[in-house]
Amino acid sequence: MALWDRIKESASTMQTQLVAKKKPAEARAVIQIGIVIGGADGDFDKDEQGVVREACYTLGLPPHEFDL
Repeated sequence: MALWDRIKESASTMQTQLVAKKKPAEARAVIQIGIVIGGADGDFDKDEQGVVREACYTLGLPPHEFDL
């Protein structure tokens, strides 16, 4: 990944974190929706859990609150 792409990604992550801190209920809803989508096929597998866990970190939420 090019340096510029990393900078843009970091800026986007920081922006997301700032929004999430102002709206924690909405941030939790995003995680819950991710869990529902991940388990829609009846199997919320380790890869899907990992993606949602990473979203928790991005949004500044502890994954253990969602059993991740």
